[in-house]
Amino acid sequence: MAGEEEPDAQEVALGMGTHCLVTAGQGTAYGCVRQAVLEGNVLRLVLDPEALESLRLGDSEIEAAIEAPAQDVARFREVLAQVLAYGRTDALPMRVSV
Repeated sequence: MAGEEEPDAQEVALGMGTHCLVTAGQGTAYGCVRQAVLEGNVLRLVLDPEALESLRLGDSEIEAAIEAPAQDVARFREVLAQVLAYGRTDALPMRVSV
C-alpha cells in the first residue's frame, strides 16, 4: 500500500515514507520490495531479506497467481505500479515490470 499524498517529514524520518507491504499474518515492512514482475496473471516479488522477520516470512521470493477477470488484473497492474513508485527514491524497487 501507499499514501495518497507525498510523505511528510515525519513519515520519512520514521522510515515510513515509501510503499508498505503487509502480509496475511499482519507482518509489516516499509520499502521492502526489491523487484516486482507481473507476467500475465503471475506476480513475482523479491523482498529485502532484512525485512523477512518483520514480515513473518521465511523466503524473500514470492510467487502468486492472481485468479481474477482480465480487467481486474489490468487494474491491479496499474495500481501496483503506482504503489511501488510511491515515496522516497532510495526505497524504490530496483526492478518493476508490470
